[in-house]
Amino acid sequence: MPAPRISVVVPLYNELESLEALHAEIVGVLGDMPFEIIYVDDGSTDGSDALLHSIVGADRRARALHFTRNLGKSAAYMAGFEAAKGSLVVTLDADLQDDPHEIPAMIARLDAGADLVVGWKQGRFDNEPLKAVPSRFFNALLGALFGLVLHDSNCGFRVMRRAVAANLELNGDLYRFIPQLAASKGFRVVEQPVKHRKRKFGKSKYGARRFWTGLLDVLTVRFLTRYVGRPLHFFGTVGLAPTLFGLAIELYVVGCKLTGDSFQEHVAAIILGALLLIVGFQCIITGLIGEMLSAQRRERAQLRSEVGGA
Repeated sequence: MPAPRISVVVPLYNELESLEALHAEIVGVLGDMPFEIIYVDDGSTDGSDALLHSIVGADRRARALHFTRNLGKSAAYMAGFEAAKGSLVVTLDADLQDDPHEIPAMIARLDAGADLVVGWKQGRFDNEPLKAVPSRFFNALLGALFGLVLHDSNCGFRVMRRAVAANLELNGDLYRFIPQLAASKGFRVVEQPVKHRKRKFGKSKYGARRFWTGLLDVLTVRFLTRYVGRPLHFFGTVGLAPTLFGLAIELYVVGCKLTGDSFQEHVAAIILGALLLIVGFQCIITGLIGEMLSAQRRERAQLRSEVGGA
């Protein structure tokens, strides 16, 4: 078989009823192009694995990776990206809500100069109103924090160059921030309106808890994209306020002592000031340790580069 230009990565978990229809749609859209489909079964328990064996056996362009247990979408993406052979990587969900017929138009945006094209789901409010409203708030927050304004940052329907996929390091729920992580590495990210279809089978596997964990992940991505190379700037800024407040309180107590008061009259202030100073110093020390680890990482990277160049 010729080397594929397009690698379609499909993470899935218990999507037995939709797999055959999805495969037929993808093949129908990309039939004349050199492509491969990589299904990543994230520990399904509904028989999806057996059906994937049948699909792979009937179509040499399809491959299937199986996790022995549910590891999450980030792990599925990373496995799929590592296995992909194409110069372009497409990601879409297996629930039939993403329309494969949108892929050629998204590829055209890459050919026009973009590095990552993110889908912008049209009609989502009509299909999933309970998810659409918090999604708008979340996208507005991401735009304000990262400067990358997208209508649907978390859309799983994407087309990217292989270099983008190769530079992503995903764990936990960081797959939700692929556009922000890619943009932080200098890649050009754009969005493309795509058709969003109603779910035909099963139900969404994400609940309200996802919104809260998403806010925590925002802090993680903010740190990774801005401060990972200079951790002291982050922890030093966090520790600055308690250090200054603690110092001011202790100086106030010393001033009171010099004017005739006893320390016993300000025991609560002394304790509070000491606690604030401890918290501030701990933040600064954490930042210094982070700087040392970061420096060691840069040194190892330089050594590997020098050995490779030789």
